[in-house]
Amino acid sequence: MSKYCMYLRKSRADIEAEARGEGETLTRHQNMLLELAKKQGLNIVKIYKEIVSGDSIAARPQMQALLADISEGKYTGVLVVEIERLARGDTIDQGIVAQAFKQSGTKIITPTKTYDPDNEFDEEYFEFSLFMSRREYKTIKRRMQAGRLAAIKEGNYLGTSAPYGYKKIQPEPKVHTLEIIPEEAEIVRMVYADYLDGHGAKFIAEKLNKLGISPQKSQFWEAPSIKKMLANPLYCGLIGWKTKSNGDTLYKGLHEAIISRQTFDAAQRKKKTNPAAQVGANNSLLNYYHGIMYCKNCGHQMRRRLIKASEHEHLLCTHRECRGKVVSATFEAIDEAVISALIFRLTQLDNLEGDPEAAAAQPANKKAPLEAELSKAKKQLSRMYDLLEQDIYDANTFLERSKVVTQRISSLEAALKELDAEAPRQRLTPEEARNRLTKVIADFPTADPAEKNRLLRSVVNKIYYIKTSRMCRNNKTSDLALEVDFL
Repeated sequence: MSKYCMYLRKSRADIEAEARGEGETLTRHQNMLLELAKKQGLNIVKIYKEIVSGDSIAARPQMQALLADISEGKYTGVLVVEIERLARGDTIDQGIVAQAFKQSGTKIITPTKTYDPDNEFDEEYFEFSLFMSRREYKTIKRRMQAGRLAAIKEGNYLGTSAPYGYKKIQPEPKVHTLEIIPEEAEIVRMVYADYLDGHGAKFIAEKLNKLGISPQKSQFWEAPSIKKMLANPLYCGLIGWKTKSNGDTLYKGLHEAIISRQTFDAAQRKKKTNPAAQVGANNSLLNYYHGIMYCKNCGHQMRRRLIKASEHEHLLCTHRECRGKVVSATFEAIDEAVISALIFRLTQLDNLEGDPEAAAAQPANKKAPLEAELSKAKKQLSRMYDLLEQDIYDANTFLERSKVVTQRISSLEAALKELDAEAPRQRLTPEEARNRLTKVIADFPTADPAEKNRLLRSVVNKIYYIKTSRMCRNNKTSDLALEVDFL
């Protein structure tokens, strides 16, 4: 007796209908096809029930199993509620399905028609049905994408699950957003604070595990989860939309932010310029210049390397644009240069002690000139609109000239934001600076790496590294130089 099987799969429309309470789709389809088999006297020996609703064959394990079985000629025919359930993905998938049925001579039986691949007209009708299904699928997909984008532009969150720190809510019909979970939000803030304080994702994950804090879907935190959290714009109130041509576009979400935009942007900049701290066994710090020493040429953080040939530890810039331009130096040479800079700074402060005016001098306000330029540029743009309204500028002239001014405004605003995000810690008074410098100079040579890092952070904001040539054998001089931004 001929053997037949049944293939069941939900469509997106079925899933939406189930959400409205219209009943379980696969059970309904199964009953429909069993009735059809009974009416035609077909011997059903297996039912392939696809639980997932994937667009491609690769995402549908039951379809893969079905194609393998019909390729072996196991069945005379396959029962399905409609042709579209077999393949609605791309042209390649549809070709694979059509070829498998044709080569095996397996019939496709639906409630409305039986398709015999050995019949030329049925074969054409089958291929035409798949083609029309593909067109309909692409149209539906475009509409769905347009609908999703419109919803995201309105600030809706359409993710299947909420990220750590939030829960999904629907305060109104067609409004999907997030609500903060206060205790989890505090953990998110701690993660960002620790990261911006110089700790890496691995260190933060281990810290959370030691504190007994569990993530949403697993028992322990791991570094990739922390990195994902640090890269998620949802935490600063934004929702991302990814496109092939323009990458990620961010829109203002309806949900409340857990961290500020400045904090999020600072974390993204740190990922680009500040690699995670280099640590050894038991998370002991290896590079005590971590978070302090930066390359003057590119702005990226200097990294530690052990040069096996000389068995010396070096600091070097690993950024691509500095290869061949910035030369490494040993820790010993850098330590010597740092101590010299600290002693020179202490001498400067001692000399200022008898000069009240110099001692009271404040660091220059870097924001003031930028704010003045921004105000000037905005006034210039406003005048251009006036000239356009008065017909002194035509549209092309206005667009050409306003584009330049608008770009300048954007650049100035970005520069001001960066100054806000990278503002140095509170400057020390001359007396505080002298006391701290004295302690650092005395304790630094014998301190362990972690203590050296802490000592340096107590007196400097950043140190910029400059070295462009190697020391010659017959010349013991070096062009190593440091620019120190003292607190």
